[in-house]
Amino acid sequence: MGLEDACVHCGFCLEACPTYVVTRSEIHSPRGRITSVRLGISSEGIETCMFCRRCELACPSGVEYGKLIHNVRQENAAKKALNLVMEKPYLAYRLFKSSKGLNSRLVRRIHELIPNMDEPLEYREESPEVILFPGCLMSVAFRKTVDNALHFIKSRGYRVEIVNGCCGLSHYSEGDKARSNALIQQLNEKFKGKRVVSLSSNCSAHMREMGLEIEDFSEFALSELRDERRELIVTVHDPCHANLLGITKVTRKVVEKLGIRVVEMDEPSFECGAGGGYFIHHPEIADKVMEVKAEKVKKSGQKLVLSTNPACSLALAFKGFKPVHLADVLEGVENLNPS
Repeated sequence: MGLEDACVHCGFCLEACPTYVVTRSEIHSPRGRITSVRLGISSEGIETCMFCRRCELACPSGVEYGKLIHNVRQENAAKKALNLVMEKPYLAYRLFKSSKGLNSRLVRRIHELIPNMDEPLEYREESPEVILFPGCLMSVAFRKTVDNALHFIKSRGYRVEIVNGCCGLSHYSEGDKARSNALIQQLNEKFKGKRVVSLSSNCSAHMREMGLEIEDFSEFALSELRDERRELIVTVHDPCHANLLGITKVTRKVVEKLGIRVVEMDEPSFECGAGGGYFIHHPEIADKVMEVKAEKVKKSGQKLVLSTNPACSLALAFKGFKPVHLADVLEGVENLNPS
């Protein structure tokens, strides 16, 4: 019995799916994709899935949709090349800097969505007690957040090592089974016996599903908070994979403990529109999803959005909001003016 056989075609997944919401097409819905797998026919819908897995939360039959898509997708050359580059954040940084101005649709799109990259932070103390794992995109697109997370962990008395790299979530979502497994094995060797704090919450969720023992930064922060308060008003975006595994609940506990006022947006876990590298490779659908997300955020009346995943933060910034990570908030609110 295949994973697709658990689907009863009820349709509960439809409105949870961002690509269905913006296309109103069965082809671009979880149910439609499952049907194509069941019938053994090719479908463009397989490639247009954003892999947010919101359908799994909506599904009354418990269809393991993420595993199903992982098993049937075939990664193309462009996606594979970009993923291989992102495995090495320093290489990504160098290529980003040298590619500005190149006449390539893919390169133009990357620079449009990621206005700036910084050199990844390298840091290691003798006999480190904690590994800080920013993930690939956080390392280069949000270097200041990495700085803030490092400072927070050190302020709690820990010796720290930063390990820059990739968790393999993008490879996994696009069907590159061998490479996603290899990256998890590499991280397992690096992390063995160490306390690991992951800064990108969707990476945290993926690594945990793959069997790695890690803490999300929110979990570390909750265990280390003292009597601290922050005078701040935000709306909160719940990244999709982190939401699926309940990590976003911990983020909200930290926010509550800090006394931060939250004005809820409409459907906080609705897909941001990034979908990992989706907003680079599928701009037409991604832009429509980002616009729907923007309308949901606007209903909160806030420009400052708490977002603990870098691709989500890039999508939110692209639509004119100011995303901030929990690590940024913990380091102070002086520079968090939403304007």
